[in-house]
Amino acid sequence: MPRISSPRVVAALAGVLTLPLLATAASAASVSTWDKVAQCESGGDWTIVSNTTPAYYGGLQISLHNWRYYGGTAYAPYPHQATKKEQILIAEKILADQGAGAWACSPGTGLASDHADPYPDPEPPKPADPGMTSLTAGEFTGDSKGDLIAAEVSTGKLWLYRGPNVGTKSSRTQIGTGGWNGMTNLAAGDLNHDGKDDLVATEKSTGKLYLYKGTGTGSLTTRTEIGTGGWNGMTNVFAGDFNGDGIDDIGATEKATSKLYLYKGNGNGTITGLGGRTEIGTGGWNGMNKVASPGDMNKDGKDDLVATEKSTGKLYLYKGDGSGLTTRTEIGTGGWNSISGYGAADFTGDGIGDLSAVESNTGETGKLYLYKGTGTGGLTTRTEIGTGGW
Repeated sequence: MPRISSPRVVAALAGVLTLPLLATAASAASVSTWDKVAQCESGGDWTIVSNTTPAYYGGLQISLHNWRYYGGTAYAPYPHQATKKEQILIAEKILADQGAGAWACSPGTGLASDHADPYPDPEPPKPADPGMTSLTAGEFTGDSKGDLIAAEVSTGKLWLYRGPNVGTKSSRTQIGTGGWNGMTNLAAGDLNHDGKDDLVATEKSTGKLYLYKGTGTGSLTTRTEIGTGGWNGMTNVFAGDFNGDGIDDIGATEKATSKLYLYKGNGNGTITGLGGRTEIGTGGWNGMNKVASPGDMNKDGKDDLVATEKSTGKLYLYKGDGSGLTTRTEIGTGGWNSISGYGAADFTGDGIGDLSAVESNTGETGKLYLYKGTGTGGLTTRTEIGTGGW
């Protein structure tokens, strides 16, 4: 068993004290601070035993008396037989009771002033939205008015809410059986150039991108793979014509680089691959969320993009110029982080892009609102179109 010749612990305090000291006690210390103390006390050896009388044990040279007094035997008979974490947990009790002076090595380590919890409880995972999720929008019913599509968290079913009264649950139509909880990054656009919007979605388990062709009657056909594995590395997928050729394209943010890429639509239900994609937004797009294309918002005949900035909660419009995107314009003040999801399309059939958005707290259902486009790139005051449950 290893031993050291001169323990750097306050002998009387660590060995015989049985009552709390009337000294200023630190409440806690981080693991890095305890490592500094251990480096001085024992050379950082958490299994060492001193050759003194009385003996001191482990990385923090705790006496057997204190080990027993503060409950250490619940972990091991002797301190040096316990894990590093267990030794620190008992040392935390000594620190809170006796103060940093219980260790001769405390000066210069920050032990008396750290106050950090060395092993904080992990932050509980945020609950999933309990209502509807993966919102997107497009024209799926052949009436020239946008429809909202959303997956139901509890069942995994995919539902179509016909526009413009998209919030009426009683009139919704199921267009996908259970299993849509396994899909993400839904977006709608006419990818095969037949005048009917289609749906694209990424399969979480494989990272493949699939196309579900729209029939124009509110239903979808069997899916076709249009992007090989790797689309799990993309986020905020959207669809629209951003290169001015009259054919909808797919856009997405690459998580690894934070760049925004456009995958040109070929007009036959396929898109260009990685080698043919075009960067239309430099690094920084990981700072945006809930990106969507409502179509033409300023009546210039070109599709535009909207996105929420995470850090500020502001909503921005990125105008399309026929070859990409122009400088952004703020169209919604801080507060859009409370929007848990939105679908963008021309819901009213007036040729102007609108937003349909869910406002909810994390882990709670919320209300659905419609923000109509003004035709000049802005939005009107919202109108509630769906009660709680979203």
